[in-house]
Amino acid sequence: MADACHYHSSADAVWHCMGCSKEYCGDCIPGSVDNYYQSTPKCVLCNNRLENVGASNKAKPFWQMAPFYFRYAITSGPLTVSAICAVAALAISGLGWLSVLVLVAMLAVVIRYNLLVIEKLASGDLQAPTFGDAQDGRSAAVFARVIGMILVAGGGGALVMNTFGAGATQAYSIALSLLGPAAMIVLALQHSLRAAVNPLKLLHFTLIIGWPYWLLWLSTSAVSAAPGFLLPIVAGTLPVWMLLPLLAFATSYFSIVTSAMMGYICLTRQKKLGVTSQVDDQDYLEEREFDRRKGLADANIFLREGRYEEARKTLVTVLRQQPNDIALNERYYRLLLATDDKKALRELGPHLLERFVTLNQPHKAAELYMATLQSQGAPAIDKSLLRHQIAEALYRQRHFKPALALVNNLHKEDPHYTRLDSAYLLLAKIYMDGFNRTDNSRKLLAFVRGKFPKSAVLGEVKQLEAILAAESAQPA
Repeated sequence: MADACHYHSSADAVWHCMGCSKEYCGDCIPGSVDNYYQSTPKCVLCNNRLENVGASNKAKPFWQMAPFYFRYAITSGPLTVSAICAVAALAISGLGWLSVLVLVAMLAVVIRYNLLVIEKLASGDLQAPTFGDAQDGRSAAVFARVIGMILVAGGGGALVMNTFGAGATQAYSIALSLLGPAAMIVLALQHSLRAAVNPLKLLHFTLIIGWPYWLLWLSTSAVSAAPGFLLPIVAGTLPVWMLLPLLAFATSYFSIVTSAMMGYICLTRQKKLGVTSQVDDQDYLEEREFDRRKGLADANIFLREGRYEEARKTLVTVLRQQPNDIALNERYYRLLLATDDKKALRELGPHLLERFVTLNQPHKAAELYMATLQSQGAPAIDKSLLRHQIAEALYRQRHFKPALALVNNLHKEDPHYTRLDSAYLLLAKIYMDGFNRTDNSRKLLAFVRGKFPKSAVLGEVKQLEAILAAESAQPA
């Protein structure tokens, strides 16, 4: 089961912090690694370098991926290697003693490619390497290490035979077979002959993988035997000259399948094996957008950890650069509510509410006004226009009582307010829809019609009066 983000339980973890043992998702660590200094995201809590675990965390169990391994080996890179093996096998018969050199070169190429497959998949790269990726000048060295492994294994077998006899030699052969996949994986990941022939290291590897290792051994043994079963089946139907190329192609193909199995099982245990992960990267963000998302993410983490002052400093820093960002302003306002900062809410609250209205987000201003009302009491708003605008938003959200409190008696508190006609039309609607006080609504509509004979809202006033008249004319 995939590890979840510590702060977003429905999201899979992408990053892991060794310092504070926390998992982070892509929302907690936004953007691409290229957005970070030296391409190194760090934990906001302890400043330790984060490890990417996205690929391994999303990896399905080894035994659920059987179709993937066989499809993997028929992509362009693996097919190129298999085709080269087939061509080389076809050419061997006419080269005399040079065929030995061709055979050695072919084996070196195949072994290097297979070890590269293990290495790439273990790091989380699910795309098969190209043939060119394997031509890095290391084929001869890798081949020499494999020959070294064979010589060490053979020498060990001879020593066991001479010392303990045939029974012990048979047990030794079984152990070699069981630890064969582990030896190839250790060689691919650590590039060390000494590590690959160290029985304690190989045994430790099998313990890290656990019981799936034995399923891996069983699977690779079965797949590796496939060419031997294939050849007798086609031997009677194909020309003789095609048999050796076909055998070479099939052997190469199935060896890549087994290598894909080995690499993928390492991917599922990537963290325990200490494999450096191929970063499961997100899209690069422009600097302004990255700063915004990073500020929101860091502030959220600080808030969840109760480190309120650090959360506030983070938001203030980004708000200085982007004062009109809606999400940043809302997060900052809710931070003030969460920390019960009465002084800041009294001094900054009205300005922040006004900013939401200015940014064409009156509904957001109304939501935050209600949140403040419920926890702190009604914020003191001394601007009539702002009171009017928030009251309209509250009316649309059917918060009639606080809307009434904002615009009631506005003509007494600010008789020079230029939108009194619209404010008292709103008040009439509030009385009618929120409290069923149609008598108050009629008085207010009459007040607007008499006080503001040239008002732009007179058409709506008359329409509302007609509705009230029709309602009063209906029999009880």
